[in-house]
Amino acid sequence: MRRALFVFTAAIFFLAGSAFALTLKESIDVALRQNPSITAARQKAEAADARLAQAVGAFLPTIKLDGNYGKTYTQPSTVQFTTATTSGAVTQTLTFGTDAVSDTHGWTASLSQPIFAAALLPGYEIAKKSAALAREDHNRSILGTSFDVTRAYFGVLAAEKLVELSRESKQMAESHLTQVNKMVAAGAAPAADRLRSEVQAANSEVGLVRALNQLALARNAFNNALGRSIEEEVKLEAAAESDKVAIPLYSELIELALRNRPDWKQYIISKEISEENLRLTKTDYLPSVFLSGSTGNQVVEYPAYRSDVNSWRVTGAASWTLFDGLGRQNRIREAAANLEAQRALEEQVKRGIELEVRDAYFNLRSGLETIGSAKKAVASAEENNRVSAARFALGAGTNIEVLDAQVSLTQARINYLQAIYDVETAKAKINKVVGKEVL
Repeated sequence: MRRALFVFTAAIFFLAGSAFALTLKESIDVALRQNPSITAARQKAEAADARLAQAVGAFLPTIKLDGNYGKTYTQPSTVQFTTATTSGAVTQTLTFGTDAVSDTHGWTASLSQPIFAAALLPGYEIAKKSAALAREDHNRSILGTSFDVTRAYFGVLAAEKLVELSRESKQMAESHLTQVNKMVAAGAAPAADRLRSEVQAANSEVGLVRALNQLALARNAFNNALGRSIEEEVKLEAAAESDKVAIPLYSELIELALRNRPDWKQYIISKEISEENLRLTKTDYLPSVFLSGSTGNQVVEYPAYRSDVNSWRVTGAASWTLFDGLGRQNRIREAAANLEAQRALEEQVKRGIELEVRDAYFNLRSGLETIGSAKKAVASAEENNRVSAARFALGAGTNIEVLDAQVSLTQARINYLQAIYDVETAKAKINKVVGKEVL
């Protein structure tokens, strides 16, 4: 019974522990929810959408309702004047106003509607394209974060594997040192062999320490990419290793990049915004026409009488700037020059994208070729290490041969590990430079 309970408890802990192991997809999902750069880009996109709504609102009427209530008092004014008559001068005194506090209340409703304002349409188009620009910036942040997380994810896996290899190398060096000590004690090997083996064991210890430090840094970088606390525990699910990748044609990758890359879309949108800015400045030559109207009621109540006034007003207004000191002409020149500057950069931006795609494409191909060579090197190094150890045990080989074989085996395994990591990073880079997941 106790044994069954122990097995059940152990299984629960194992399942609970494995549940926290993140896959690459889960890691990217966490980053897209928590990474501050993603959050900032998303909020900027929402702000741009709000500015677009404001531009739409500029076409609509402005309706206001005002109300007032209060008490007022104005001291009566006295006017005295003298009039010449046939009977002589006559002086009269007139008093205006009421010597009492009055209650006042009223309301006014007003409406203002643009009839013709040439700047509204290009202003709306600029706001619309600015919102699209912000959304592409958000997409760009998503691609960049996904790439950073992928690189950090495989960086952790590679660092964990490096620690494992370093431990194996240390164990291999210590095992050989034990064998050499026995042979030196039996007089079958010189003392120099022990010294060389001790150096090898010490170097393997240093390598393990460095690998552990590299693993800690890799985990910190992974947490940072996800937007998590640096100290949070990192447990990842190992990815399947494969040296078989169906790489699209280079021409297809270029076509995908020019259709999907956010930075290329941003360039196109920025050029269109410059065109709208030029249109906007040219609207200064046109008049603006507005229609406004208002209606209201104002009541003033005195102890002796009451004033109740209703009113309404409809007004059409036009404004046309004929000359503004050459400011209009120079604003148009500025907008036109900015547009030409945008157009001049088009070929350079396109070449830059093509260069990035080419680099990523050849890096992936090179990485795949390197994996095959590195795998063969590991097999040869393992056989060389086995043969060298066997020859040394039989007294037919030297200690230096064994040490060299161990170093070569460790380096071959590290090279193979690095090749796998480089391929995974190159695949992620392909996805980033074409603007969508293709591998």
